[in-house]
Amino acid sequence: MDADLVVIGGGPVGAALAMFLGRAGRRVTVLEKSGSFPRDKPCGEGLMPSGVGVLDRLGVDLIGAGFPPLRGVRYRLASGGSAGGTFRSGAGCGVRRTRLDQLLAERAAATPGVELLLGCAATGLSADAAGARVETASGELRARAVVGADGLRSSVARWLGWARPPHGAARYGLVGHLAYDGPRVEEIVVTLLGRVEVYSAPTSGDELLVAVLGPRGALRRPGQSVLESYRGISAEAHPELAGAAVTSAVHGAGPFRVGPARVAQGRVFLAGDAAGFTDPLTGDGIAAGLVQAETLGRFLLPELEGSGAPARAAARYRAWRTGQWRRRRLVSGLALGLSGSATLGRRALAGLGRRPGALQSLLEVNDGSRGLHSLSPGDWAALAGF
Repeated sequence: MDADLVVIGGGPVGAALAMFLGRAGRRVTVLEKSGSFPRDKPCGEGLMPSGVGVLDRLGVDLIGAGFPPLRGVRYRLASGGSAGGTFRSGAGCGVRRTRLDQLLAERAAATPGVELLLGCAATGLSADAAGARVETASGELRARAVVGADGLRSSVARWLGWARPPHGAARYGLVGHLAYDGPRVEEIVVTLLGRVEVYSAPTSGDELLVAVLGPRGALRRPGQSVLESYRGISAEAHPELAGAAVTSAVHGAGPFRVGPARVAQGRVFLAGDAAGFTDPLTGDGIAAGLVQAETLGRFLLPELEGSGAPARAAARYRAWRTGQWRRRRLVSGLALGLSGSATLGRRALAGLGRRPGALQSLLEVNDGSRGLHSLSPGDWAALAGF
């Protein structure tokens, strides 16, 4: 065997999984098709506390590395009215992907037992009782198991026939960054504008991630370019950003709400966005993927040596992920239902404004630190505007 595990995709999820198993004495090869870091990709860049916790346990101190802390989330209407909740379980972080991906790739490459191959794209894979084989332009790699952490349009899922088309109403995003010189921001802000939502998070002391989310037809205004529409909608949500310099390319993203037919079988696993993505509105994507990496690492650890059987880890991971996916879909559906109706949105924000503890509880459900069943009748009443 060339490795105990081959990870396809060197983003945060793949790097974290490699670090977890490498630190435990396993041999991991990470294949990353990009030839170098830093690299950019559209992302909400607000890391929830559960994701910060995973990286803390791997010895990665994001706040110590200069990433801005996030203390909570605020939902608001452009016409006035808002509700904010703080994270009870610790701070989140604003994470510019160019910095985060490079930091985690470097930490993974420095972990004993981990080999990071940049500019090495996987082109196919197969698995049987004898092991797993991954094809690359440089030749074949053999391993006990393979994890596809290769994103929303996962090649691994497609090769295995697990990929499914997006479902539900198609939603898209325009994602970019704007210069910012105002007071310090320590929260994610989601502004409801009717057909679209504007999601913002600090990525440094002088820059904000701003994402415009909604159906395709609502993201580009008649007679305007994509950039003009992005700037105009961003300024409608954040008048203080009118005229602010755009500090990155504006990327398109979507459609969202994608889930594969399965996430594990035999020796092959999916993690991160490859294992399913709901909607950026909830901001839980990176954190959910990091929690998956840690959990999958625990399941795989005893099965990657001696007489271990990766199929046992596959069964455990499928069962665990079913619960995580159900919670994420419910929270996403709830958020989209409220944001999609001006009346329901106003009522919910009014109720949550009167009961800030209810929003804090919802943030914990979104982050995975408590179950949806733990919400009290008072929490539900606040959501209904009472």
